[in-house]
Amino acid sequence: MKTGLRKKTRKIFASFNLLLFQIRKIILGFSVANLFIQRVDKESLQLILKRNGASIGKNCDIESGLIFHNCLDYSNLSVGFNCHIGKNCFFDLKDKVEIRNNVVISMQVTFVTHIDMSKSPLSLKFPITSDPIIINDGVYIGANSTILKGVVLDKNCFVAAGSLVNDYVKPATMVGGIPARIIKEI
Repeated sequence: MKTGLRKKTRKIFASFNLLLFQIRKIILGFSVANLFIQRVDKESLQLILKRNGASIGKNCDIESGLIFHNCLDYSNLSVGFNCHIGKNCFFDLKDKVEIRNNVVISMQVTFVTHIDMSKSPLSLKFPITSDPIIINDGVYIGANSTILKGVVLDKNCFVAAGSLVNDYVKPATMVGGIPARIIKEI
């Protein structure tokens, strides 16, 4: 007969990690606490993200080692139901990253929501801008891909591994390459 001891232990451990995150946030600041979550297990990670502003739906599998940049909380991260986010993904949360339902994001995917050339003379021609990224239902993003600001990946599209997506991808389309181009309709 199963007692659920393992599940209870994991919940206690996640709560303990949440407490450690909150202590770091209060004493050392959010940027130090933000570094801490790169080392926590996936149950602790989801709890910390939810308690600090992220919206995460049911039945999500969010792996550990995620990196969050340009944020004071996680309110710019929205994840729908039944999603998978692989290990070591990078989220620039200067603007919103909205991941809808039934999305699979492979490992080491990068989401960049802004450009800022602050110290470069190019900043005169290219001012600071940010735009949200929207990943619609049923999308698959292959490993080591990069999704740039303002991109909308429409329903059921497929992004091949190692791609750089810098423009809208229409529904049921496979794209790949640098920059990503249509490979075929699916």
